[in-house]
Amino acid sequence: MNATKVVVALQAVNDNTVVRPYGDGLLVDLPLTYGDGDGVRVLVEPMGSGYRVTDRAAAASLLAMAGVNLSTGRAAEAFAELMVGAGLNGVNAAPGEITTFGAADDLGRLVLDVAQASLRADQLRWLAPRQAGMGFVDRVTDRVTAWAGRSRELQRDAPIPLESGRNRPVTLRVANDSKAAYVQAVSLRDPDQAAEYCYHVFGLSTIARESRVAALDGSARDWPAAIVAELRTVSDVEFFDDPLSLERQLDKVVPPPQAALR
Repeated sequence: MNATKVVVALQAVNDNTVVRPYGDGLLVDLPLTYGDGDGVRVLVEPMGSGYRVTDRAAAASLLAMAGVNLSTGRAAEAFAELMVGAGLNGVNAAPGEITTFGAADDLGRLVLDVAQASLRADQLRWLAPRQAGMGFVDRVTDRVTAWAGRSRELQRDAPIPLESGRNRPVTLRVANDSKAAYVQAVSLRDPDQAAEYCYHVFGLSTIARESRVAALDGSARDWPAAIVAELRTVSDVEFFDDPLSLERQLDKVVPPPQAALR
């Protein structure tokens, strides 16, 4: 194998790296992808005599949407261990953010180090609980199915469009001829993770807020007020134990077709 030819071939890595201005810094799109197909992007910002490089908590956001809670337990420990192993100094890092700082001469290595650490963090998705909240998902599905009858269409694990152009699954899509509502079941089995997934997906969605419905397990007294308040910024919130509240909200968003009313 000719080493010179290999080096020339590796120029494709550089050719497929895209750098664009972003505020006072630069966004760097690398020819690397996370497990769900998203491209790896880091932000380079001038700071003092050097540069700060960050993944802007991209990996942490993907993990939250996969159901991994980085704030406690094994996932938090694994994330911390990963950061130590990567040798990053974590300057001014927000929760879940992967950052480092260094001199201009080391900028290439800094970008690569943050990108690699972000990719490794994304692999922690295996820590997501298996089938978390499926019992409540089935209860929500049965309830909405009974309400919908034959006049509306239901799709389970429905893709909801995000601002990035990608899709993410939500529990149900309910539609008539012209309107649709997206319902996400939020279980009490692991309320923090369930609420975080709902918040991230609905918050990143292009669907109008009034068409997003968070169906929370139990009643209002079962949920911290802060979680409910957060979810209400991105969706309508209905509690499963409130008689007919979910159905009334869906009736507002997805009324029965006119033919069914005659």
